[in-house]
Amino acid sequence: MAKKKKSKTETGHAKNVANLNVMISRLQGYGTRYNPTNPLIKIPNLQTAFTSGSATMTTLDNVKPAYTKSVDDRQQIFTDMEKLSTRIINSFHAIQGITKAQVEDVKTIIRKIRGVRKDKIVDTPPPADATEKEIEKHISASQKSYDQLTEHFTKLTSLVASVPAYAPNEIDLKNTALATFLSQLKAANQAVINATTPYLTAMQNRNNILYNPVTGIKDLAAEVKKYVKSVSTITLAEFRQISGLKFTRPREKK
Repeated sequence: MAKKKKSKTETGHAKNVANLNVMISRLQGYGTRYNPTNPLIKIPNLQTAFTSGSATMTTLDNVKPAYTKSVDDRQQIFTDMEKLSTRIINSFHAIQGITKAQVEDVKTIIRKIRGVRKDKIVDTPPPADATEKEIEKHISASQKSYDQLTEHFTKLTSLVASVPAYAPNEIDLKNTALATFLSQLKAANQAVINATTPYLTAMQNRNNILYNPVTGIKDLAAEVKKYVKSVSTITLAEFRQISGLKFTRPREKK
């Protein structure tokens, strides 16, 4: 399986942190000439910001795989659920003693399952340049859809279990097997819920360190450049050592 490429936005976050490290090294090279009164842009505080930025990037890298895997696993088992639902209705049709009304009840639930899959469920990942708010919105919409699917399949299994004539020979279509499969659906859905919280928390912490007004790495770097440009003993050539370092902020889409 081919490795997924990191998005430009993810690369941008890492680049911001890396560029701060380069900037600190350049500032140290200025010696005593770099002597701002603003405590936020003194070298010790910048080093703290770099350490915090590196740590929060590492934390996010550590929790994201668990979140991604849980999402992929859930998507697969819910795809299997839709196929299983189709087999259930076909089995229902083939059993003697099943009434038209009972078949229609099953069909109604399956139409709801297919409707959620077709119109509401979010199977594709967020765009590569998605912001935190867009990712949160994506997760919320997806979670709602999977909750609906779980509810519909719960009703489906309860309905067929209430019909004595439904007793197929196929092992995976028996009521006990369907109950087990429903438990697996719920477990897969819960795994995503459990993995989502640390993922979003890590993302928020990263964004706080990198992009908070005034104290974030991006704004700190901008203030450093302004100060260095004001120091007459720091030459233009020396200033250019840091002026070309880029610190970018992800754009919020409207």
